[in-house]
Amino acid sequence: MNIQNAPYPPKALSDFLRQSAWGNKPSGLYPAEGLSANVTPILEAIAAKHSVAQRSVLQSVFSDQMCGALSDVQQQNIHLLGDPNTFTVVTGQQIHIGLGPAYVLYKIVSAINYCNHLKSQYPNQHFVPVFWMATEDHDVNEIAYFNLNQEKYTWDKPWSTAVGDIPTSDLAGLFDWLETQLGGGEAVKLRIQAVRNLYLKEGATLASTTMQWISELFGKFGLLVLDPRDVRLKQLAKPLFEKALQGDAMLEAFQSSTTALKDAGQIPPAHVGKSLLFWMDGQRRVRIERTSDGYHTIDGSFQWSQDEINQILGSDAICHLSPNVLLRPLYQQTILPCVAYVGGPSEYLYWLQTPNAFSQSGLVAPQLLHRKGGVVVTPSQRKKLDKLQISQIACFEEIETLKQNIVAKELGENELLSAIAETKRQLENQLKTLYGWKSPLLGESKKHVDAFVKWNHKLGESAIDAFVESKFSADNWGSIVQILERNFSVSNPQERQLFWVQYYFVYGQYWIEELAKSRGYAENDAFFLIEP
Repeated sequence: MNIQNAPYPPKALSDFLRQSAWGNKPSGLYPAEGLSANVTPILEAIAAKHSVAQRSVLQSVFSDQMCGALSDVQQQNIHLLGDPNTFTVVTGQQIHIGLGPAYVLYKIVSAINYCNHLKSQYPNQHFVPVFWMATEDHDVNEIAYFNLNQEKYTWDKPWSTAVGDIPTSDLAGLFDWLETQLGGGEAVKLRIQAVRNLYLKEGATLASTTMQWISELFGKFGLLVLDPRDVRLKQLAKPLFEKALQGDAMLEAFQSSTTALKDAGQIPPAHVGKSLLFWMDGQRRVRIERTSDGYHTIDGSFQWSQDEINQILGSDAICHLSPNVLLRPLYQQTILPCVAYVGGPSEYLYWLQTPNAFSQSGLVAPQLLHRKGGVVVTPSQRKKLDKLQISQIACFEEIETLKQNIVAKELGENELLSAIAETKRQLENQLKTLYGWKSPLLGESKKHVDAFVKWNHKLGESAIDAFVESKFSADNWGSIVQILERNFSVSNPQERQLFWVQYYFVYGQYWIEELAKSRGYAENDAFFLIEP
């Protein structure tokens, strides 16, 4: 096992995110932005606002939802949630068959790492990592596939409401496919069989299997897993839902923060529409909008007067109200004593659309953190990459840049490329002279110069390719390029393609636990370089 820590690779994050999330230059769009935020006032405000009664409800919900075999640390954390000096660090994700791409792993271990980091800074407080399952999402196409070894398994599952309720009893084919794809020895088959048993257990749903599997993987680190659909949690959020249904003030708050984000040169990920709540039942999850005399769902299934909406808010039927992407952070802060939220690049940006709504609702905005990232390189891949004699971070360079670096390392200054560049400069100067003279030969000259420059550039690339292939052989270089493109692409990052549990099945979970043990949370250890 070899795990190294490094900053995010160049170009893997925008300058905006790098400065706001990891540097000391917050944009000023959010009250507790990035690692540079002061956590102390957040702790004080949450301790004052989150009542003993709310904490008691939260303890009951976790105890009921996670009623299976809990680790001692998980049981202790549920108990500690009753203490005003206990706070949560939250991350979340749509629940995905196979737990999703690698960035889901990095989110979870980031939340655990940050709890470790906070504990070292605030030894008299307790910090509990929480994974928020987005069970209320209804876009099944985003979660119904599994990528493995450049192959894709697709779960054909018609569904139109909360994905947490999807039965998983018809996923036997997924595990047959995994066994075929992974092969391996008895240990691999036993791990696949254990997960198969979870998914195919009578009455199992995507929510129940996800909760149990994640709990088993990270239980020794005290991670708690939450399904936010519990009616007791929705009842805690009644004042928030009332404001959301009233609409105008909260929508204006989201819109003003969204405008500020646009003015900062960023594209807001979330659209501020006409509504903030969905109606969710066994058949549908559809937006609720105000009408001239009450409310209705936009598909026409339901309509309510104000009195009828008040009755819903005051009864168990409130569980049918489901927050949209912008209201979800406020719902989180209503029910959890959350000091920090850990999100990916898009989440970080849409949280920047929320600060005015937090203020308008009287809620404490948590510290906003960017998750760690990472890349996994197998032993066989590492053996091939070692021939490049460069660091793993250097592998994130463009392929053409790497080729030039290899030539420079072997031969010193690349005289051929220097000569090509100088020739191009001289020809461009000739064209400038012809332009200044208003020469009738300018058009014809430019045509020939452009053709020659293009040919000369191609000559340089071909010469570099021939040199690199002579050093590695064409087949070896081709396999190296394939590894670089699959593992180290900035535009198509591995963490969005690779399903991390494939390495859990092959190597077990010890390497996952090594990631979770980290106590560092800083710019220089924001990215994991993993060799399981």
